[in-house]
This record gives sequence, structure tokens and C-alpha cells, in this order.
Amino acid sequence: MNNRYLFLCVFIYLLSLSPTGSAQIANDTLLLKTINIEGNKTVRNNSNKSVIDSLTIARSKSSRLSELIGQNSSIFIKEYGRGAMATASFRGTAPSHTHVEWNGLELNSPMLGMVDFSLIPIYIVDQVSILAGSSSLETSSGALGGTILLQNQPDWNGKEKVRLMTGYGSYNSFDEYIHIKVGKPSFQSTSSLYYSASANDFNYLNKLNADLDPATGNYLYKREKNRDADYKNYGLLQAFYRQRRASDSFSWKNWLQHSDRSIPQLQTNESFQSANHNRQNENSVRSVFEWRHYLPTGKLTLMSAGAFQNPIYTLTNPVNGLSDQEIIHSDAKIYSVVNKVTLNTRMGTFLHSTLGFESVWDKVIAANRNANQESTGYNKGRFKHSLHTDLDFGFDQHWRLLFTLREEMIDNRHQAILPMIRFSYQPWRDLPWVFSTSVFRNCHLPTLNDLYFYPGGNPNLKAEYSKGVEATGNASWNLGKSTLKANSAFFLSDIQNWIIWLPTFQGYWEPSNITRVVSKGVESHASFETQLHAFSLMLTGNYAFTITENRSSGAEIADKQLPYIPRHSSSFHARLSKKNCSVEWIWSYYSKRFTTTNNGNSTIHDYLYPYVMNNLELSQTFFYRKHRSEIICKVNNLFNEDYRTVLQRPMPGRNFQILLQYAF
Repeated sequence: MNNRYLFLCVFIYLLSLSPTGSAQIANDTLLLKTINIEGNKTVRNNSNKSVIDSLTIARSKSSRLSELIGQNSSIFIKEYGRGAMATASFRGTAPSHTHVEWNGLELNSPMLGMVDFSLIPIYIVDQVSILAGSSSLETSSGALGGTILLQNQPDWNGKEKVRLMTGYGSYNSFDEYIHIKVGKPSFQSTSSLYYSASANDFNYLNKLNADLDPATGNYLYKREKNRDADYKNYGLLQAFYRQRRASDSFSWKNWLQHSDRSIPQLQTNESFQSANHNRQNENSVRSVFEWRHYLPTGKLTLMSAGAFQNPIYTLTNPVNGLSDQEIIHSDAKIYSVVNKVTLNTRMGTFLHSTLGFESVWDKVIAANRNANQESTGYNKGRFKHSLHTDLDFGFDQHWRLLFTLREEMIDNRHQAILPMIRFSYQPWRDLPWVFSTSVFRNCHLPTLNDLYFYPGGNPNLKAEYSKGVEATGNASWNLGKSTLKANSAFFLSDIQNWIIWLPTFQGYWEPSNITRVVSKGVESHASFETQLHAFSLMLTGNYAFTITENRSSGAEIADKQLPYIPRHSSSFHARLSKKNCSVEWIWSYYSKRFTTTNNGNSTIHDYLYPYVMNNLELSQTFFYRKHRSEIICKVNNLFNEDYRTVLQRPMPGRNFQILLQYAF
């Protein structure tokens, strides 16, 4: 509770930064000369990019990135429990194959290779874009599944100076958020402060730990409480934006965060409740500086960024008459420094080019200490350099070619050359229907844990190489007051040296390479918006069919679906609004998922049942002069579905949340 008092104090301080005088400055008018922008309409070259609309992001401010992505795309989110780690499976690939960038800074841990989506609140995000498959090569290498881009942008025309949100939900859950914007037409400062916490002590029926009824022989399942699962997460995002004349813009974004959570026992655990206290906390600092210089025929961008993470994991057990004994203490310090330079030029009407260079330095200092005070770990770092070029050439107003080439170097050693070629075709000039096909090659490096973790690290691991093909189609129709958009994609990736961690006879896990894995499938998306008298209706649907199989010759697990990857997944989102009130329904479905590499079906530990999730949301907005207030009521898991996304990790049943928002 002390953190909430700290939050309130900082809130009062931030309010003092916006005196009445600054409001007058922000309302000044800057007169600009009228300019005309002319050009020929050409076919789009990036048909594998999708953007989650700003209204959906604004309505999801109290959610985590894992919820936003899972409910509005075909990406499968694997959650280890409410408030616990959440990872993404993009087109049937592993969590480390999904890259996440925040304003150009990659959030994937160089230690683990993945991103914990539960630690990224929507509070700090203004725009979310998804680059599927080959499109990820336009930003970086290694994202064999795809890339998720998180952006913060200045709102030069927005009139709101302060936004406040407070929320309370089931399991003693709190959400607090403050956003303050001050400045003038050439300078802007935005401050976002957030706090989220929950006891997370929901009840569930444990079907993995039961007693036997001696009279009937039936299993007696116990209803248990999700103990030792509390979490809290708070942080600050501070951004500065500066416009200098019409040729230069500067931005400096800083994100500080602290997370602290307890990891509950597995459902099969039969020890007493006070044993095995697992706790994980992390401090992180990220900073990105960017300068953009606009040229008569292009743009020069310089970006410099740094990140520091300090994750700490402890396992303790109580001892009678003594303080708790620390069995495991794991402390890691993770450093990253990134520098990028990009030159975009326009040569004529139909030719655009990009030339860029990126340098990344990562370092991990990992120390593990057991109960006997014996220490193990590693201290390793590496440099990664990347030179890339894009040529976007339009033959005419129907055909377009995009060619991307990346040269990758690791510690001054050549690693790979990664090409991508995409042909796009727009049959009709005045109808926005676009069809494209792509061929590409990608490369993903082992993480530092894959190579050096003790015990289990494998320094002989090979890098993963992927070659693939995609075919996509995009179409949209304007039918009076209605708009219909649809797109579909077929993808096929052949991945060599897939890295997987498996248990060994020595009692620990170890990574190794699978010779060949093939991922293929189909993704579809459709959206429909219309006006029905005084009502506005929005419908959005996603579907994915994914097969990811081990194709190593002679392997016992050949042609088997990889663990935790559903073959079928879909989602549906409906919003009906009238004036200042709205109702939303979010539906999602995931098919059966295997938990073992041989796809066993003999026990309930071998697979996870399919499940359907339903969420309902009601909102009402009130306006008074320049003030806006809103009340939002959410019902999650409307039909009280009993489901799991990871074996032995329970998920909550029906739960509620109420949010109050105020802006002026």
C-alpha cells in the first residue's frame, strides 16, 4: 500500500507541472504556409503489416499487451497464470522467434531471447503494429515468426492535457494511471505514471490432485485457492518531443519499471502451503533518443538507445525457529546498447530506397547461488552488426517490387546474408485490392543462456536458419455507410537447426538443435463497419490454421506438432455504440495443444483441452465543456470457462473489473 501513497504524491507533483499559464502557451496558433502534396497512387508494398486501431488501444489501457495481442490477432499467447509470464507464438514458431520493439529498441532479452508480455502495460503505448513473417526483415533479423512494433508519438493536435484512470477488480486488483501533457507547438512533454497490483487469490477446481472415494472409487477433486500468486507492477514513461523548423525533429523517451510477483506452486504439489516460496522481481530502465532530418527527397534518422534489466529470482523454505532458508538466489544484470542510422530517399515517382546500419552490444552477468553458498553463472557479451538496404520499385500503377537485403555480423565475423523479395500486384487502379508473394531467408541466433547457462548451456549450438514463401491478398469495399476489409495469407517456413530445451538424465534441462522443423498454415482477417441509424457497428474476426512439425528424418517424434502450438485459433470482436454508450463482446478460441513432443494422449498431462473465452464490456461517457469522464465495466471469462494455457497453471473463472476515466 505504500506504493499507492508514493503514486499519489508523484501525481500531485506532476499536476503542479501544468499551471494555467502553460495552457495558454499550448493554445497558441502557429500559421504555416499552404502546401499541396501531389503524387500518383501506387500499390502498397507491405501487405503483411497490420495495425491495431487507436480506439481499441485506448479502450484497453488497463490491460496488458498479452491481452491486447491475443484478443485482436491470430497470435497465440501462452500464459503461465494470471499476472505470470506470458509469451507469444507467432505462426507456429517459438517465443524467442517473436520480436518486440519499443520505439526501435528491441525488448527481447539477450539472456532468454523472449519477451514477457505480461510486463508490458498498454498505458505506455500509442500505436501497435504487427509485421508477419517476411515483413519482419524490414526492421531486423531473427524474428522467424514476426515482429510487434510499439510506438510512442506526440499528439500535437490533441486538446486533452490530463488523463486519469482508476480501477478495481476481482481478487483485490487495483489499476491506477496518470497521463499529463504540457508544451507548445514546437515542444511537448508527456508523462505517464502507472501502478497495477493484485492479490490474485482466485479459487479453482484442481483436477490434477485428488483423493479417492473409498465407497465409490471416484476421484474427489478439491477446490483450492491460488495462493502466493500476488503481483505488482509500476513505472514511469517520460517523453520529450521537439520540432525545429520544418526540417528537424527530436525525441527522447525514457521508461522505468519495477515488477514484483510471487510464483504459485504447481497444481500437483502436495507439500504444505508455506513451503517453496518462489518470488521474482525485476528493475528495468530503457532510454531512446532519436533525431530525424527531413531532406528535399528523403529523410535521415539517427537513433541511440540503452537498456538495463536486473531480474532476481529466489526460492525459500521456512525452518522452524529460524528465518526462511534461501535455497536458490539467481541475480542477473543485462545491458544493451543500440545505435542505428537510416537514410530513406525517393528517386523519382516510383522508386524508394532505404540504407541502414545497426550496431547492438549485449552483455549478461548471471550469478546463481544455492543453499550452500556455492555460486555458478557466466559473464558474456557479444556485438551484432547489421547492414541492410531496401529497394521499393513500382513498375507502373499495378506492379511493385520490394527487395530487402541484410548482411549480419557477430563479433566481427560474417554470420549470414538474408534476402527478401516481394512482388505486389493491384489489378484495378481505383480498387484497393492487392495481391503479393514473397520469398525470404532469415536467421536467429542462440541466446546467451542457450550457450552459457550453467548447468545445461550448449556452446556448440548452431544458429537457426529459415527459408520460406508467403502469398497474401488484401481487399476492401466501400458500400455507402459501410466498409468491409479482408486479408488472407498462406505461409510456409522451413527452419533448420531449431533450438529446443529438453530434460536430460542428469536432472537438468539442456538445449539442442532439431535438424528440421516445417511451419505452414493460413491466416485470415476481416473487419466490417457500418452505421445503422443512430448505432455504429464494428465487427472484426481473425482465424489461423497452423501446422508446426518436426521433419527430422528417423526421429521418433517426426511429423508431430510441436508442444503448446494450437492448430486452430480464432477471435471475434464486436462493438455496438450509440452516442456516448457502447457494448463490446470479445470471443476467442484455441484448439487442443499437446504438452509433449510425441503428442501423447494417454493421460491428462499429455495435452490441454480446447477452450473458448468470452469477455463483455459496457461503457458510458459523459461530457461537460472540456471535461470528459467515462465508466467502464468488464466481465472477463463470462461463462466461467475452466481452462489452461500451460499445464499445471490454473486460470481464473468469471471475474469483474470497473474503471473510471477522466480527461480534460
